[in-house]
Amino acid sequence: MMKRKLVFLLPIIIFKFGCSSEDPILPPGNGQYFVVQVGQEQFTMFVTDAPTIQFAKDNFEGKNNKFPLGRISLNNGGFNSPWSWHFQPDTIRMVDVAVEVCDGLPSYVNSHLTDYTATGYCPWSAKVIKVGR
Repeated sequence: MMKRKLVFLLPIIIFKFGCSSEDPILPPGNGQYFVVQVGQEQFTMFVTDAPTIQFAKDNFEGKNNKFPLGRISLNNGGFNSPWSWHFQPDTIRMVDVAVEVCDGLPSYVNSHLTDYTATGYCPWSAKVIKVGR
């Protein structure tokens, strides 16, 4: 009888604990996507900090000249194609000034990943051009 119950419950247990919605490539649930233009290039960022989300929306509406600053990770994070990097969502802030060493085009970041994973990324000429993906 115990074996029969185990055979019945095992698929349910595997389904419950094996099918998690916490995919490490997908961004966390509470946040906002933004498409950002830098020169003639674009990238997508996912922001989780509420004040930063508002600053990014204000940037889209032309209410400020802030630009994103944050740490990057390798791979596109599931949302920043065609690049081999993405901003770590919880580190992004919209700022007015930053050191020049973290400025650059997305393609330059892509070809100098080791440098930018150490310094972070802060594209001075960035402009939010879309709220959402």
